[in-house]
Amino acid sequence: MDETRAEKRAKFLEDQALARKRRNRKILFTGIIVSALGIALFSYLNRPYESPKGGNFNIGQTQNYEGRKIEMTDVSLKMENNTAVISLDKLKEDKILYTEYRGEKKKYYGSFDYLPLNAFITPAGRVVLATSICEPCYGDRFFIENTDLVCVACGTRWRLDDLMGIAGGCVNYPPEEIKYTVEGDKIVIDEATLKNWKPRYFTDEMS
Repeated sequence: MDETRAEKRAKFLEDQALARKRRNRKILFTGIIVSALGIALFSYLNRPYESPKGGNFNIGQTQNYEGRKIEMTDVSLKMENNTAVISLDKLKEDKILYTEYRGEKKKYYGSFDYLPLNAFITPAGRVVLATSICEPCYGDRFFIENTDLVCVACGTRWRLDDLMGIAGGCVNYPPEEIKYTVEGDKIVIDEATLKNWKPRYFTDEMS
């Protein structure tokens, strides 16, 4: 009987030691994973800033629009060697700009024989260049209010960060983003992109 108790005690102690080893291995593995994720996150947040191209340029500084309403500032669109140019410094100063491409007179949309454009900076600091048209209602003016882009004509609202519709009758047709590059203080758009733009709404009826 004493021998049986001794065997049971030895088995119990062996099982406990094995369980501790398993727990320690799990803790060590979890610690390694957490550390690796922490290092990866730190590296990502502290990576050298690079200027993205093709429509995702970030000025490297967030914007706080809470409690503010910012109207469009009108600017001229400069044409240089088959490209259209907008001042990045002007955009940084005024936050949302309105301009018009009049390089080729034709029917772009509705009664527009030119292409209205807008540029704005999102709260995250991204520069957005887009058509300045709310296609269903023919509105061409917008303003920033808090974290939204708002159509003056119909009141439809989209999130500034990604132009996701929030409220209103035209939520599925936000201003359409247009690709651009940034060269120093210039937001540069290929003129062919502007010439070839076609609306998404009522396209069949308009063609």
